[in-house]
Amino acid sequence: MAKGFITDNVKEEIKERCDIVDIISEYVPLSAAGKNFKGLCPFHDEKTPSFMVSRERQMFKCFGCGEAGDIFTFLMKHEKMEYPEAVKFLASKCGVSLPESKGSKILRKSRDELLELNRSAVSYYQKVLLNSKYGKEALTYFRERGIKDNTIDSFKLGYSLPSWDAFLKAAGKAGFSTKVMLKGGFILERKQKDGYYDRFRGRVMFPIFDVRGEPIGFGGRTISSSEDPVTRSDIKYMNSPETPLYNKSRSLYNLNLAKEAISKEGFVILTEGYMDVITCFQEGIHNVVASLGTSLSEGHVNLIKRYTNEVIIAYDSDTAGAAATARGLNLLVKGDLKVRMLTLPEGKDPDDFIRENGVDTFRDLLSEAVDLVDHKIQKIQEQIGINSIDGKKQATEELVATLANLNNPVEKHEYVKKSAEKMNIEEDYIWQQLDDAGAGKRIRRSTQPTIKPSSRLNARERIEKRLLECLIQHPQLIKQARTRLTPDDFSKEGYAELAKIIVWSNDNQNGEKFDLGELINKCKSRESRDIVSGLILKRADPEAISEIRIEEEFSGCINKIQEFREREFRRSLKQESNEDSIAMARKLMELRQRGKSTIDGS
Repeated sequence: MAKGFITDNVKEEIKERCDIVDIISEYVPLSAAGKNFKGLCPFHDEKTPSFMVSRERQMFKCFGCGEAGDIFTFLMKHEKMEYPEAVKFLASKCGVSLPESKGSKILRKSRDELLELNRSAVSYYQKVLLNSKYGKEALTYFRERGIKDNTIDSFKLGYSLPSWDAFLKAAGKAGFSTKVMLKGGFILERKQKDGYYDRFRGRVMFPIFDVRGEPIGFGGRTISSSEDPVTRSDIKYMNSPETPLYNKSRSLYNLNLAKEAISKEGFVILTEGYMDVITCFQEGIHNVVASLGTSLSEGHVNLIKRYTNEVIIAYDSDTAGAAATARGLNLLVKGDLKVRMLTLPEGKDPDDFIRENGVDTFRDLLSEAVDLVDHKIQKIQEQIGINSIDGKKQATEELVATLANLNNPVEKHEYVKKSAEKMNIEEDYIWQQLDDAGAGKRIRRSTQPTIKPSSRLNARERIEKRLLECLIQHPQLIKQARTRLTPDDFSKEGYAELAKIIVWSNDNQNGEKFDLGELINKCKSRESRDIVSGLILKRADPEAISEIRIEEEFSGCINKIQEFREREFRRSLKQESNEDSIAMARKLMELRQRGKSTIDGS
């Protein structure tokens, strides 16, 4: 659904039909608090409720962490949805029809058909596993690996019959066409083009769900070494092909069940296979997903970043050392994710290790997981040796591939220092290699930590903030502000952003009252969102405050801001060259003229 199809009328209709208190109550227990409702904030840990929801304003605000917004904002933050996803979800929930282009309707119909087929397939494979004589071998396989019945149910595990066309016939009988089955990857066309046959035959089946819990694909594993031509295959694990529903580069196995635990624990455990995830989950480790045997992609990185900024890699030793894995790990680093490596014994994966050593021992390994750069240094020392010149060069090349992806200059500086000490070489050599890779010069100019700026506002910032609050609460002043201000008059980037939205945006040329929920959704910076959220659930200006008083305060703010700007220009004049001084002087004259003309016209 294109964002352009989401009109203001549609959004208002959704808000009218979907009461924010009812929706948020599905995720957060709320209790009445006067006109509003309160509960424990879902966005940070707290013991005393500071999360308020207003039915009257259809807004929420947490007075602890500052998160605020409307019903769309809540779903985007809590369920990690994109804006169009949140609109579509709520529209479906409250029965609002969304306008669609002809192409979108065709695409949606195709996706809906595939989704129904996948749902039907989940049910079919489950019944074969649990209720057929052929499923006994598969059940034995799961139980021998310690998988309990409730886990089989939670993950909707199943079994595909050892037949050329069992699914083809069953799906056809259920009303699905061969065209839809082909598109969904369930069947293949015979080489002679004279018919079709099942892709999955005689395999235990692992449904793959999207983040909302809808089945989008399947993985199948052979469990028999039979020479029967129906089930014989050199491929141990087979996944669905790419379909309109399933994209392996944007899918993580078990994210639908793990997302809440990931947010709560603050990190995700990334494994390689289905059984690794299932065994971990069954033993109480719920913040675990799998990359489905494929190399990590930018899509995976973006998906992980929705829920956490830290990843623990729990691959077996062979996979962890592979070149394709190294490229994927560097993508995680480039995505500003903290990456730690769990070291497993040779030839063991998490499933093997937990079954042999117990989950507590695995938790101990998790607590000992080391940072990716430290892990690389350790492995280089073990495998290459760093005493010779060639060893040092090779080690540096491997480290630079990761260091080049670090975006934080302080972090990069510390790792360069640590790497140089470990390998007993000069830091300059590593920086030179980073320079050659195009990732060193910018960092070398700024390697010292800077003092964190105070969170308290100075006098100018307080005036700018009050001015923006006036404009939001009294939009009739916007027309006047447009002639007396420019975005450059604001000292903070977030304030300038908000000023552009409320003063110079075409969305409110007539000075109409602002919808604070819509306004906060347009703000990209925390500074601008904080100003708007500060007005949510706040009492409106008392009626006793006259229009004259409001205009006086408004004009006073502008005059003070222009005074600050004049001082700024004067300081700049003293520091600039003659040529620049002339340009600055002209700007100062323009500023004075603008202030004079507005005073004369006020």
